[in-house]
Formats: sequence, structure tokens, C-alpha cells
Amino acid sequence: MEEEEEHWKEEREKAIEEWSEIELRFPDGPQVHQNGLSTNLGTVQRATTAGRHYFHYPDPLIEEILNEDYTQEMVSVTSMINRVQPSPLNTLLNKCLCRPNPHPEDAVLNKERTLLVALSTVPYCNASTTQWSLLQSFYSKVAAVIIDSDSRLSECPRIGSHWQNVGFQGCDPATDFRGTGILGLVQLYSMAINLSENKLREVVHLSRTEPNDFPLAVVGINITALLVTRLRTGDLLESAIICHGYLKAINKLHEACILAFCKQWKDEKCTIKDCQHLLNSMSTTFFNSRHISDTI
Repeated sequence: MEEEEEHWKEEREKAIEEWSEIELRFPDGPQVHQNGLSTNLGTVQRATTAGRHYFHYPDPLIEEILNEDYTQEMVSVTSMINRVQPSPLNTLLNKCLCRPNPHPEDAVLNKERTLLVALSTVPYCNASTTQWSLLQSFYSKVAAVIIDSDSRLSECPRIGSHWQNVGFQGCDPATDFRGTGILGLVQLYSMAINLSENKLREVVHLSRTEPNDFPLAVVGINITALLVTRLRTGDLLESAIICHGYLKAINKLHEACILAFCKQWKDEKCTIKDCQHLLNSMSTTFFNSRHISDTI
């Protein structure tokens, strides 16, 4: 029994070390920008888009994030985003089979898709009070499930081991957003806010139950990485049309994927060493067009 427990501890420590070395980057994607407006040690607040709100979202914090100035990042990612248009062969097949042509991507949706991919290249900025509000809100919602004391719950320093309690790798959560930028932060916040209290409680408890625990925040960020790939390739247009926007669509998909991940994790009694394998599996099974349509 002692040998089994010692072996489990060794396997777990090895898996955690591997997780700590994960660098979430897209092999063919744009580099994360390190300009003067937004860096991990940034001291300058990013400007808004000339005082106008081009993008509207029900949550005011997210809307504020969306309407900051990302001109440089949007230009940089444009070449990495596939155009959404039917091929001549598909158009001919649709005519021959009397099938309706797929919806085209209008300028508004294309701009939103470009913005979201751009956000995945924007690192966390310490100077942004809005980003801090998103991060603090995520912590508060998740920590409320595991912390009974209101005084302890209100204590949320920017750096500290308490971030590991909600599923980040280390004491500075900003380092975990290096592969998905602040889009990963937006999705973690949305998940914590939009999941029902019971569902969130189940997810958090599952993520913290040894020996089957897993880093919840890191898993959520990995799922965002999968969604960004689908955004870049143009696979989520139908979902965006149904949900009246790309961000609403990917937030729904993110929540559904978290729940699907947890179900499979629980059913298969996974441990931390299975985490990456399970995510890789979901990228090919969960994110097919039929499954996405059923989810939306």
C-alpha cells in the first residue's frame, strides 16, 4: 500500500512538472505582442477605440475589454486567419443537390473573429484594472466553493500561492495566459460567471479531489487554445450566426467543453498524467461540426 502511494506521488509530481513546462503557443500562429501598451509588467493603460464602442456584449467588463485599441494586433493576425467562403466545388455540389449555400461571413462577424484571435496574442497587463477585475472575479467565484471564510476570500493579492487553489500553475496567473492571451482570461471569467452554482461546485470539487485532481484554470486555458484554432480556420461561423456573435458562441462551447472534460475525467478516473491526452482527444472528437452544432 505504501509502495503504491509512493508511486502515485512520484507520477503526480512528474506530471505536474510537465504541466509547468507547457508553453501554449500555436506552431503556425502569431507571436504574443510585447508592446508598450500591454506587457506582463505594463504600467500604461491601453487606450479605448477613440471613445466609441464597436463591440457590444451583455457583460460590461468584457465589453470594456473588447473596445480597447488592438489595431496593431488585429493587423498582425489578419494573415493568419482563413477566409470563410465556399469552394467552387462545394457551390456546384450544393446546386446539384439542391442544398442551401452556407451563410457568408459578413464584415461585422469577420471583424469580431479577427479581434478575438488578436486578443489571444495580447498578454496580461498589470496596469489594466479591467483585466484585474476579470481575474479577481474568477478567483472569487471558484474560491468561494472551497473557502468558507469571507475574510480569507476577500484576500486576493496579485501574486501568491492562493492562485494554485483555483487551478493556475504557480503564484503568478499571468504566466499561464502566455499562449492564449487575455482571451483565455475572458473565457475563464465567463465560465465562472455563467455556469450554474451547482455545476461550478461540481467542477471545482472534482478538480481538487486527489488523486484525480487537475489544474482547472490551466485546463480552461487549453480549451481556449483549441477554440482559437477553430476561430482561425473559420470553422465556427455557423455557431456564431446561431449565437449572434463569435464570442457568445465560443463561450458556450468553452463551458460545454469544460463539462464534457469533467464527465470523461470522472468516468475514466483520470489523473493529472492523463490531462494532455484527454485534451488532445477532445480536440478531435468534441470539436467536429456535428458535435458543435448539437452543443450550440
